[in-house]
Amino acid sequence: MGRPSADRAAGRGREWALGVVVAVVMPLSVVAVEAGFLLLRAHVPGGLLWAVLGFAAAFGLLGFFFLNGHMPFVSSALVLWSLGLVAAGFGDLLLENRGREVTCTVLAKDTRVETTTSTDANGFTSTTTTTYYDLALGCPGDGPRKMSTTEDTGREGRTLRVSYDPDGRLPPQPASSTDHRELWTAGWLIAAAVVVGVGLRLLPGARRPGRPPRLRRL
Repeated sequence: MGRPSADRAAGRGREWALGVVVAVVMPLSVVAVEAGFLLLRAHVPGGLLWAVLGFAAAFGLLGFFFLNGHMPFVSSALVLWSLGLVAAGFGDLLLENRGREVTCTVLAKDTRVETTTSTDANGFTSTTTTTYYDLALGCPGDGPRKMSTTEDTGREGRTLRVSYDPDGRLPPQPASSTDHRELWTAGWLIAAAVVVGVGLRLLPGARRPGRPPRLRRL
């Protein structure tokens, strides 16, 4: 009688350990896929196409994990949020490492407003409005000639410090905006997703990794 009980306990221990490992690895793997494509954007011709493919691949992997019961809803939502922040902050990190800064003069400034409307699964509609400032720049040497930003950098004739990629693969941006806030926030979201996933694995009666939730019969 003691031997079967010990075997069952060992089996449960292995399943618990596997579940914890899976809960940690899945969020990291989704973000790693996007980061890999962002690196391709920074170093390989193709530009924005790599960023789009990276988000699509990461989103597809995340959807696979969620729909097959590998990742809970809360963790999936946190990881999805982090994907957008990683995409927004990755360029800042690369510009800091290999970019250049130059003082430019704002020659012209145009303002445009873009409105995006989305509807969720429950039928609720939300509208997001973003203001963009398109600047024509006068920069010395091989500095950028134009820049689009969501920061109001001032009127025409003002001098502005600009960070830009000498290879031209990353869009220029105001030098003051490279503070990695997006990446720090993404890191906290990923950590929260891991904590939630591991916590759910530790709950009594948690299902084994890869086993989708059972549907109750009516």
